[in-house]
Amino acid sequence: MSQDRAHDGRTGDSSLLRRLNLSAALGAFLAAESLTLRELRAVVGVSRPTAEDLLAELLAEGRVEETAPPRTPSSTRAAGRPARHFRFRAESGYVAGLDIGAHKALAVVTDLRGNLLATERIELDPDLEAGARIRAAIEVARSSWARAKVGAADISGIACGVTGALRAAEGVHDVREGPVGSALAPYSLPGFTEIDVAGELSAGLGKPVAVANDVKLAALAEHWKGAAREHRDIVYMFAGHRAGAGVLIDGQVHQGRHGAAGEIGVFPALGWAPAMERLHARGAALAAAEAASHELSHGRSQAGPAGAGRKEATGLRPDGAGREGELVIASAARQDPESLEVLIEFAEVLARGAAVLALAVDPEVIVLGGGMSRGGAIIAEPFRRELAKLTLVPIDVVSSTMGADSVALGAARMALDTVVAELLAVPGS
Repeated sequence: MSQDRAHDGRTGDSSLLRRLNLSAALGAFLAAESLTLRELRAVVGVSRPTAEDLLAELLAEGRVEETAPPRTPSSTRAAGRPARHFRFRAESGYVAGLDIGAHKALAVVTDLRGNLLATERIELDPDLEAGARIRAAIEVARSSWARAKVGAADISGIACGVTGALRAAEGVHDVREGPVGSALAPYSLPGFTEIDVAGELSAGLGKPVAVANDVKLAALAEHWKGAAREHRDIVYMFAGHRAGAGVLIDGQVHQGRHGAAGEIGVFPALGWAPAMERLHARGAALAAAEAASHELSHGRSQAGPAGAGRKEATGLRPDGAGREGELVIASAARQDPESLEVLIEFAEVLARGAAVLALAVDPEVIVLGGGMSRGGAIIAEPFRRELAKLTLVPIDVVSSTMGADSVALGAARMALDTVVAELLAVPGS
């Protein structure tokens, strides 16, 4: 027998074996609500003394604590002293997720079980310059930590979703950094190509921050806590101020060679740009009509030049920026023919992009997300009809249940995955 044969019949360096067993024990606690010593021993496959040592170390590290046993019917309780139960301490660390968009910065905090503890949001001007936008995101992140009653030292990981940014193996890239002459015109935030987004956020928060594409993070959140929890192969369609998609294969976000998987909105043949122009134009017209009506109802039609006082009366920018979809959906719900026509075109364009992806990856489900998905059947029904014409087999279509927090929650999930991987990593293995 080899001299380096270790306890429990396994071979190899005893120090490495202990680290492997400790990782397996922590993984067992992460996978269960609670465990007894007997259950821990069975899962890890070690002797009782080894299981006791592993448990003692995890208790000393503060990763595990004793907890009340789960409730069981009195008729099934065994005689004698009940076994002690132990659980993973979800509050032994926290993660933060950020969403930096054109109209808002939003932050969430979760514990290491993914339980949501706090959410903070701030509205932003879509024309805000990059430095001020980053500072606002840092401020809202710190506000979320204060609301969750945790400090910077308690935060174990941070991730951020940014419009137009891609997370590739080589780092973070803007989608506009494509081949010369690619003729792509993707959407991005003002000035974000000129700054180091991850570096600026990391410096402001005092912690490393990973940056990823917002739509892909929203897809991850939908799989984690939303409408796609029961599915592994998913196409997530973002329906908002731009078109985008996230593809999950076996529950994992598919990035592609350059992180550009799902960027269907840049494909001119889909007709996305004209559809969005019509949506924005209709929304702006409705916003102007709403403002004018408000002024007239308050007797202000003669108070000054046309449009004067509009912003004070309505709280809107004159072009209705950020509310185009909301206004068009509301108008379509009142059976306005022009608004209905605009939304049907919007939904059909989105369905064509979804069909391309569905034919490529054959998903279990397509999720409609983003602000426009809140239009309900007005968006979903023409989407389904067009999709059915273009695909080989019926595919379930569901609407997102995540709301405006989806990107930030997806970022928290990404940070959580990184933290858990680090906790379970075995140096030297």
